[in-house]
Amino acid sequence: VIKNRLFKSAMSEQLGTKDHNPSKGLAYLYRTWAKGGLGLSITGNIMVDRNALGEPKNVVLDGKSNLEPFKLWAEAGKINGSHIWPQLNHPGKQIPNYITKVPVAPSAIALENGLEKGFNKPRALTENEIYDIIEKFATAAELSKAAGFTGVQIHGAHGYLVSQFLSPRHNQRTDRWGGSLENRMRFVLAIYQAIRHSVGSDFPIGIKLNSADFMRGGFTED
Repeated sequence: VIKNRLFKSAMSEQLGTKDHNPSKGLAYLYRTWAKGGLGLSITGNIMVDRNALGEPKNVVLDGKSNLEPFKLWAEAGKINGSHIWPQLNHPGKQIPNYITKVPVAPSAIALENGLEKGFNKPRALTENEIYDIIEKFATAAELSKAAGFTGVQIHGAHGYLVSQFLSPRHNQRTDRWGGSLENRMRFVLAIYQAIRHSVGSDFPIGIKLNSADFMRGGFTED
């Protein structure tokens, strides 16, 4: 139960340490928002794979993470009766080229309209790699619960990996992960199911989706 209708959507704070753990600044920031009366805060991008960062100083939550600063962050975000959910994300091909030379995506399709200057053309994920990323989301959610967060949000918007799978423009695979809407939805549904299995039936799981990606041949309201 959220105490009111005040909801802070995610923004990417880039306040991770050099080891991609939360800095003390994140706890201070979310404590301040909680004191201000928010019912629910969604954190900025928390990456599920430390080899796939959307930006420098992203926080990563995986088996190598130190859970203590995550626990401090969660506790700070829960004061005053507030809730705090980590936003879990994989950037796919939206990784700046100074971070990763060859990013991964559903299909080997480069970003366009000038973005190719800052983002390299990706290679297509193998099916085993797809399953591995699904498990990384589940692990991050399980660790979120263990750290004391009150739910999680899957980032399925803004052109990141989940959005790339949903888009018929970016996902041109010919296997069970592409083509029809049913196939393009398979990735995000598998992520949800894996997270649900890892956190149990009573832990909230949200998702952020765009209504459209405003690209011809892309993701639409329909």
